[in-house]
Amino acid sequence: MSDFICQKYTDCSSCSHYQKQLFKYRSYPKGMKIPKERCSQNTIYFLVSGKVQVDSEEHPGTIFHDGQFIMQPIGSRVEFRILEPAECILYLFETPQIICTDRFNKGLELAKESPLLPIVMDMCFPLRLFINGLKMYLNNDLRCFELLKAKQTELYFLLNCYYTLKEIAGFYAPIYRYSKTFRYFVVQNYLKVKDVDSFAQLGGYSTPTFRRLFKDTFGEPAYQWMLKKKSEDIQNDLITTNLSISEICYKYGFESLSNFSHFCRANFGKSPRAIRNERDENS
Repeated sequence: MSDFICQKYTDCSSCSHYQKQLFKYRSYPKGMKIPKERCSQNTIYFLVSGKVQVDSEEHPGTIFHDGQFIMQPIGSRVEFRILEPAECILYLFETPQIICTDRFNKGLELAKESPLLPIVMDMCFPLRLFINGLKMYLNNDLRCFELLKAKQTELYFLLNCYYTLKEIAGFYAPIYRYSKTFRYFVVQNYLKVKDVDSFAQLGGYSTPTFRRLFKDTFGEPAYQWMLKKKSEDIQNDLITTNLSISEICYKYGFESLSNFSHFCRANFGKSPRAIRNERDENS
């Protein structure tokens, strides 16, 4: 039975309901290092097989292995080292789904008091079955939004039913604390705006109030921070991704390649093509 493969007759990738971002399957060879990058969404990492070392503020030098899972909140910077060949399912989300309002509210109160400790969770048997089934769906490109939303709900039922309230509260504590802050709003939305005025408007603040909150929270003016973050993200994309220079240019809102090249020369001392060539020479 283990060799039986069910033939798939549908092509989900051609459908408007095709969804890439909710769950992801990844496999990594032993010895691979995934450079430190910022989580654009809250992410749970379910390790199907292998052993991985994670290094972040929430999990400094933490090792987890097959049958375990961890969570990194949006905005956190995380680096991975693959200690043994690994397969992983990633679940990306904005906020935890509320299955039971009473239990959610109790968990939220507990989370506010929970110490922010490195928490590695063990998959219970029902969750292992769920993850293995999800792996099959993703590998068969069954990525219909309706199916994955149903799997999302199933995941939350499993977490709520097979783990204690204290365990779940501790696991989600970084999100509960982070998501209520001004910092969370900034990290979640800074790529969506071009200037401080539009950023303030997006959050429903007056520009003076936004500037004051920003300076109090981040210790520097909003424009200066946004320029630095934009530079970091652009440099990271040039060095660590396979996005074309044109794709990176328009991703960050530049009107032309010449404007983008001028930005790179002003901030990095070299053109985007020179940065990409330097990376290729050193790889």
